Amino acid sequence: MPKIKVKKGSVSLDMTAMCDVAFLLLTFFVLTAKAKPMEPVEVTTPSSIVDLPVPDVDVITLLIDDKGRTFINMDNNNNSRVYWLDNMISQFSLKIDDEAKKNFVNGGPVGLPVTLLPQFCAAKPEERKEMEKNTLGIPLDSANTDANQLKDWMINARRANQNAKVVIKADSRAPYATIKRVMKTLQDQGVDRFSLLTSQASAD
Repeated sequence: MPKIKVKKGSVSLDMTAMCDVAFLLLTFFVLTAKAKPMEPVEVTTPSSIVDLPVPDVDVITLLIDDKGRTFINMDNNNNSRVYWLDNMISQFSLKIDDEAKKNFVNGGPVGLPVTLLPQFCAAKPEERKEMEKNTLGIPLDSANTDANQLKDWMINARRANQNAKVVIKADSRAPYATIKRVMKTLQDQGVDRFSLLTSQASAD
């Protein structure tokens, strides 16, 4: 009895469902991702062979540029920037409306006297960039503790997020005296553990 030959057909896969899933995932990540605010100054960190990653959340970052200007930044994990600003408003009796508050919460580093904070928060993006360009940084007078506004920014930032780690990102050409003042300000508040951000260098 002759064998019956089964006709072989080509296998076809319906990729529609996979494409739908891929586009859904892409849409999800695009909509939920948050753009990192640009830093107001360009900081070229010194090289180091130490390879310890800096966390993305719960971080207070102190920027020091090559001119010695100091800026402070904190991520908004658990609305910490909201509480941070509210603390500063309460301490210095500032008047900042809700729209200006949103600009601060969604913004980046701050590096100017507290008296200019309402104007900075209410300014348009182009105006804020101009203020950041011309600012002398956060007042940092180690001889007069009342004039050391970095102390106030740090105290209120730590109240807003007690789990935040402190990172100093200083330019390799930054004046050592400024870095020393920043470290002294941290130590005066009992912050003896902080990281110095560097770029990765070869161990050879």
